[in-house]
Amino acid sequence: MAVVMKDKGCTASTIGYYLVIIGAINWGLYGLTDLLRVNLNIVNLIFGGMPMLEALVYVVIGIAGVMTLIGCKCSTCKACRVEGKESSA
Repeated sequence: MAVVMKDKGCTASTIGYYLVIIGAINWGLYGLTDLLRVNLNIVNLIFGGMPMLEALVYVVIGIAGVMTLIGCKCSTCKACRVEGKESSA
């Protein structure tokens, strides 16, 4: 079953949602790294030569995860909650 985000969220909420999906896929591939003995960490493969940029990507995805967990507090997303159109995951 796929979780589809409603289009009523703000831009930051939407970007955060997709970053969390990308992060989850990356962690799944990272888990397969030990099983298959192949580096499947996509962030490392793309930014491996630039450790500071790689760390920044992980921090941004982590912030997106926290934002998705606690919810966005902007006025656009608050309006969605007031109208009862917020999607539940």
